[in-house]
Amino acid sequence: MKRFFSIFLMAFSAFFVLQAAVVTFDFSTAEGITAMGYEVPAQGSGTNLAPAGAVTVGGVTLSATDGATPTRIWNSQGSFTLRIYVDGSVTLSVAEGSITGITVNAANTSNFDLIASVGDYSASGAVGTWTGSAASVTLTHVGTKNAQVASLVVTTSGEGPVTPDPEDPIDPDIEKLDSIHHLAALPDGTEFQFTSDVYVNYQWENYLWVMQLNEEGDAFAGLIYGNTGKEYALGAVIPAGWTGKKATYKGLVEVTNPAHFKNAKNILDEDYYSPFDCTGGLAYIADSEEEWVNYKVFFDGVRLSDIDERGNFTITSRETDEEGNPIEATMAGYNKFGIDYPEVDPTEVYSIEGMVNIYNDIIQLYPISITADAGAPLWKALYEGEDGTQYKLNDTLYVAAAVDAGNSKLVFVTDNVSEIYYDTYADWGYAEWMAWYPDWIALDCTDNEEAFNAMADMQVLAPGTVKGELADRLTNPRLVLNSTPVAAEDAELPTLNLFRYDLSSDYLTALGNEVGRADGYFFYRDGKPYLCSEQDTVTVKIDFDYAPALEAEMAAKEGFSYGLLCVFTLDEVWEENYGQTPMRRIHATDEDYFTNYTIHPLAIISCASVDENVVDKQVVDVKYISTNGVMSETPQDGVNIVVTTHSDGSRTTVKRLNK
Repeated sequence: MKRFFSIFLMAFSAFFVLQAAVVTFDFSTAEGITAMGYEVPAQGSGTNLAPAGAVTVGGVTLSATDGATPTRIWNSQGSFTLRIYVDGSVTLSVAEGSITGITVNAANTSNFDLIASVGDYSASGAVGTWTGSAASVTLTHVGTKNAQVASLVVTTSGEGPVTPDPEDPIDPDIEKLDSIHHLAALPDGTEFQFTSDVYVNYQWENYLWVMQLNEEGDAFAGLIYGNTGKEYALGAVIPAGWTGKKATYKGLVEVTNPAHFKNAKNILDEDYYSPFDCTGGLAYIADSEEEWVNYKVFFDGVRLSDIDERGNFTITSRETDEEGNPIEATMAGYNKFGIDYPEVDPTEVYSIEGMVNIYNDIIQLYPISITADAGAPLWKALYEGEDGTQYKLNDTLYVAAAVDAGNSKLVFVTDNVSEIYYDTYADWGYAEWMAWYPDWIALDCTDNEEAFNAMADMQVLAPGTVKGELADRLTNPRLVLNSTPVAAEDAELPTLNLFRYDLSSDYLTALGNEVGRADGYFFYRDGKPYLCSEQDTVTVKIDFDYAPALEAEMAAKEGFSYGLLCVFTLDEVWEENYGQTPMRRIHATDEDYFTNYTIHPLAIISCASVDENVVDKQVVDVKYISTNGVMSETPQDGVNIVVTTHSDGSRTTVKRLNK
């Protein structure tokens, strides 16, 4: 906390040396800190400058703003420094006269990256020097971590700030250019002086990409190639007055021979230099006539291929054309900046950020970063996804059943969740945990019997290893796998939330490809088998698709009440009654909603005549079922589904065990 300055008037004469017009702010000693009126921080702690307020010494006022961390005086084992963090700053100002010089003495030069709001600032070793004439100077830290300052020495003059004359061009007859947008129209070889400010979008070695905004907010991009003598932070505003020569190289319009570049005026926030999110528009960006060269862009959900030792590669995106037809868009990539590529998996999708370039009329991307897609939770893929799109699921998924029907090898899995982090509106600052029912999806192995057998032996699938193309999202969602998932190491299968649907209660809300229990009355009508309500065998009936192992047993017991472990499938897409948005969850208020279901029994959990089934419902029943639907009283070889029926009949719990 700042203390009253008058108490330390005597201390001031000792620690703020006022020689003519020189004032020193000493942050390196407890005495100097006390003399300024700041509290000396304890070991391992700091005194924040901004809340403490401004201090005035010898007519010079020091104030501060916070960056990523508060600007503060820090005590590290008795060693005191002023620490300015990223985007934090200190301002030195005078009420009369002007500041004509500032010396910044660094306590640590490893992160000594300051820029000045006015005048000229440069650093050499542990000393930063500012020159100019201004009533107020702000020094902002733009490097990583923090700048550590031992002292600030300020030189003042009794005269007011001097406004320098506008800088004359190097050659009065040189061409003037006020917009990057007009650069392409200049003849190659034209020397010019740029008369407007630009800001830095990206810099690498002798490549400096800059942007300019016009009054309408349109952004124009350009490339300056050559040694400017400056290293700028992202968003740094470069003052007008620099010079260059217009050139075209292999179709790329650029500025060469850069000169007269000054220190940055200020730093814009990242909204200015963030890439344009062009996800889904790779075909558009790859069209040279669309003029995206020298812009920074970002693509999500793309694939990488054809990587060679020179750094060339291909970016592929599945998109739609202007008529809505699916297309496969591609763009060339080149590792200009020598970044580390991830280990590329042809089944994986990636996010890529980079600078758009053109070489011999071919648009290419210089990647700044490439990251593997983290994947999506199952609920987001099912409720917000699109068929035909590749997905990686980042949930832990649990195997409930595996069905090999010859030409259809399906493994049914669930996320088994009871709540989700609903972040659909995260961009609007709205996200929350919501109660949720488990979702289900079938993993389609197509004709890959090896993958199917491997997954049938798994209990828990590791996050990020389930990858494939989404299909039938609005009815019986499937993910057509393009690789074999990996079992989660040392993961135990929990009690799965399998729901019991009793037709006698006239209630059914199963999802497509959900595994659960169906209880009902087995009945034939017009030669076809159905599971029905005992009170209504006409309208409350569900189509039945026999498992081959169960057909003979059930066909002989028409009129019996069954509890079946089964897979529920839907025949058509359902729509909400109050709108046109398709949905998969079925409402009992929909007329004929039972007729849209088909059940596919995996095993018989209970079977009793109608007169006896009340007794059956009071008995705890445990059965062991193999992945192909064979039921027994004892565990079988391989993977078993253990089905326990509680005495109240409210729910069936299922676990997967290896014998």
